[in-house]
Amino acid sequence: MQFHFVTKANEHLFQLELDQFFRARHAVYAEELGWVPRSPDGLEIDQFDTASAAYLIMMDGNEFVAGSRLIPTHLPHMLSEVFPASCDLLPMPRNPRVMEWTRGFIVPHRRDKSSVRILAQACAAVMEYCLHHGYTQVGGIQDQKWVPLWTKMGWSIHKHGSPIDIDGSPWLPIYFDVSEQAMLAARKLGRIEGAVFSTLPDQQAA
Repeated sequence: MQFHFVTKANEHLFQLELDQFFRARHAVYAEELGWVPRSPDGLEIDQFDTASAAYLIMMDGNEFVAGSRLIPTHLPHMLSEVFPASCDLLPMPRNPRVMEWTRGFIVPHRRDKSSVRILAQACAAVMEYCLHHGYTQVGGIQDQKWVPLWTKMGWSIHKHGSPIDIDGSPWLPIYFDVSEQAMLAARKLGRIEGAVFSTLPDQQAA
């Protein structure tokens, strides 16, 4: 598996991978889940896909496997704009050192008994990126079904709100402390030895 974090600083090097990412996102969020309208160009791009976004792209050779998006919470993001009332337990994070982590998915044909390993690898990659750039927390509106996975990895979980129903499933605003321990635990579950990135791009535009 190859891991890439793509930002405005290096997107010119990953045009093909970004196209695969947005097309796969459309297949999941527009066609499979029906959460957003179908787009004529087959790309799922929303108001949060700005110059400030960073994208985790996981490739198996030339095949796109999984991806997700990070946005600094002091800027407009999904939790602040779409689910503003969801943080009924703790205040909504609005801090340039706290990242929202959403739009995560695995392509359908790679969802099998190895899915947990792929998810753990994504978690390790996100933690590595956040540690590198000095972010203190990462999270956002998350599917409650993944709480056991984060608990298994020993992640520090902060629930900012009660579960809300999204398409018949409970979701809630959760943030995780960024730490080396959290990264190492995710690497262990994902069967990763050492860093997944040889280099990382500059931080997102403000």
